[in-house]
Amino acid sequence: MKKILLIILICGVMLLGLTSCGSNKQENTKETLQDVNNKIIEYFSINGVKDYENYIFNYIDEEQNVVVVGLLNNSEEEQEKFKKDIIDSDLIRFVKGEKLISEIDNKDTEELKTFIRTYKILNIEESNDINYIYLTIRQFQCEEVQTVKVERKLCSDIVVGKNYEFTIESNKKIEDNILSIFNNSTILSIKEIDKIGLEQIQDSIK
Repeated sequence: MKKILLIILICGVMLLGLTSCGSNKQENTKETLQDVNNKIIEYFSINGVKDYENYIFNYIDEEQNVVVVGLLNNSEEEQEKFKKDIIDSDLIRFVKGEKLISEIDNKDTEELKTFIRTYKILNIEESNDINYIYLTIRQFQCEEVQTVKVERKLCSDIVVGKNYEFTIESNKKIEDNILSIFNNSTILSIKEIDKIGLEQIQDSIK
């Protein structure tokens, strides 16, 4: 009887130890994901994306525990170039992205217009500028994912995974994609909503 109790006790201790190790591994993985994602954002915030036209977006996929990087040309050669030039990590998953914007003459102005677009927050990252923060966003039923720089004062209550209405104002020519909108507009407010699917407001920019 004593031997049986001893075996049960030993098994229980071993199981507890394995559970603890698994928890620490998961926590470390999350921290590592954030570190990898931050380094990518930091690189492009310093160097810009103009000289690296193959890059489209990056964000953390918490369900898959990977950092997703979108490349216009997603060949093995371009993946290796990204790892060599920016960061080499086994936590990166490369996917093919689509470049949806074209060159816009910002000197051309139109009548001031205000509209609302709804975006889901995929990721939030700190910026080197204390007045701004990085948001990785996606619009419902659209494949485009972008990391954009937004004023911190508008983002105090923003939570990853929720949907928000962005009230946007612009007097410039805008194409209907995230980069064009955020590069040529002013974000007036960001409001959390519980609308889903087609209930979400996606105003025309025309």
